[in-house]
Amino acid sequence: MIRRFRFLFILVPVAFVAAAAFATMGLWNWLMPSLFGFGTLTFIKALGVFALVRLLFGARGWGGWHHRRLAWATYGGRGRFNDAAWQQRMQDRWQNMSPEQKDRFRSRCGSRFHFEEAPKQPASEQ
Repeated sequence: MIRRFRFLFILVPVAFVAAAAFATMGLWNWLMPSLFGFGTLTFIKALGVFALVRLLFGARGWGGWHHRRLAWATYGGRGRFNDAAWQQRMQDRWQNMSPEQKDRFRSRCGSRFHFEEAPKQPASEQ
């Protein structure tokens, strides 16, 4: 069955890129010449603009807004890394690590996290 529809794995992405290029061309030719006095685009130039914008602003994957919305809804509007249960789980894991494991984790993470120990109180205040 998959062998029969193998051509769709090529046709669908090509159709998507062509549709995106036509949409870019249509919007550019509708807005830019009248607003800013820019010239019009051909299909090939619109394809280049689409690729350039994709490289500059969208090279992190195709997830986009949908995945951020899903994470927001899943964690009750608090965001993934502000979730109290997640923070508690990570704190429990950290407490159960040996000193060697903690040092190895610190060396692997570099300066991405601040591993400052809690300020030590003088013996007179205890």
